[in-house]
Amino acid sequence: MDTTTLVLANVLLFALYAGVMLVNARVVGGTRGAMWFAGANLCRGVSMLLVGVSWLQLGPAKYATAISAVLAVVGALMLHHAFAELLERGALLREAQYGLIAGLVVVAGYFLAVPTAAPLLALVLCVTLGVQFAIIAAAIFRYSGEEVGAVGWLTSLGLSAYSLVFLLRAVVASHYRSPGYSAEFARVVPIWLMACLVTTGVTAFGFMSLTTAKLRVELLWRAQVDELTGLLNRWALKRVAMREIQRCRRLNGSLAIVMIDLDGLKVVNDTKGHSCGDVVLQAVAGVLQETVRGHDSVARMGGDEFCVLLPETSLAEAMTVAERLRVEIHDMVVRYRGEMVRTRASLGVASSDVSGLAWQSLMDLSDTAMYRAKREGRNRVLAAEPEDIPAGALLEARKEGAVAEHRKLAKEEA
Repeated sequence: MDTTTLVLANVLLFALYAGVMLVNARVVGGTRGAMWFAGANLCRGVSMLLVGVSWLQLGPAKYATAISAVLAVVGALMLHHAFAELLERGALLREAQYGLIAGLVVVAGYFLAVPTAAPLLALVLCVTLGVQFAIIAAAIFRYSGEEVGAVGWLTSLGLSAYSLVFLLRAVVASHYRSPGYSAEFARVVPIWLMACLVTTGVTAFGFMSLTTAKLRVELLWRAQVDELTGLLNRWALKRVAMREIQRCRRLNGSLAIVMIDLDGLKVVNDTKGHSCGDVVLQAVAGVLQETVRGHDSVARMGGDEFCVLLPETSLAEAMTVAERLRVEIHDMVVRYRGEMVRTRASLGVASSDVSGLAWQSLMDLSDTAMYRAKREGRNRVLAAEPEDIPAGALLEARKEGAVAEHRKLAKEEA
């Protein structure tokens, strides 16, 4: 395959992937970095077209060469910005890249004044692009999290190989004073063009795969988080609870849950508006997250109800935590449009030590205790009482207690 055909194939791929990214951004909406990626491909495609197809040159060759060099490094910078925005990170070594581009522009200006400096421009261009693609590869490798790790590492590997190709071209270009320089440089060009074809495909695949992975993670996050407060929602809390219950069964552990209902939030909504009620809910969510331990889970169950899951916590310890939460909410003052808004909370506590490790049973018991706290005067903490526990749940709790005691004795004998 001759050089012109390889150049045209690369240009068509650049245009195709740019169009795909633009359409994808238009359909999906707000795709991170898609516009930067499309712009990078267009710049790189035009750069290659200016110097790779002689019959398309409209002016003196030296101007086409200088413009091509500048477009190539600008395209690489835009590609870096595309991945940096997609991975939600700042561009790596931004100042160093700007310095390299400024140096290339100076050399391009010198080349326009002294056309015999073409080999020097080629050398500086190859070094600049080699360093730029190495930086892009490092940024992708560094900032690809677990959810997108494999795709990110593959893309980083492809760009690292492409960077080595440019550095190889730079080594060849550094021999421009030797007699066989022209022939040697001509042999390297097809290798670069083939590497560009492969790298362009890998880069586009990597960018689209990273976009899909990030979108999937974002959708999963949105499915688990309450939009107003940023806490877990009911579904996500149950998933966490199921894992904790399985762990407790393996390790003979215990867990407790605290159900919380705000007292008087309806009055706040009716007198000051729902926007004020939303501010109160957000403030309470912040207090709950700041008060509990790092491995505890806090969820908004809906309306003005919250739930706190406390792994490895006995009933007595859970009561202490619940009382601390009640005090924090009691002392909390929300300022809204110049007014001070206060709220109170009724809390119900249930523990697997009493009711067993059945999630629905724990939820029902803590809910029952919470409503009993509201009936008995509000702004207080009550634990689930034995008469609140259904006979089936009580039997299950006794069985679990007997199994735990048997395992403890067996461990002591061993």
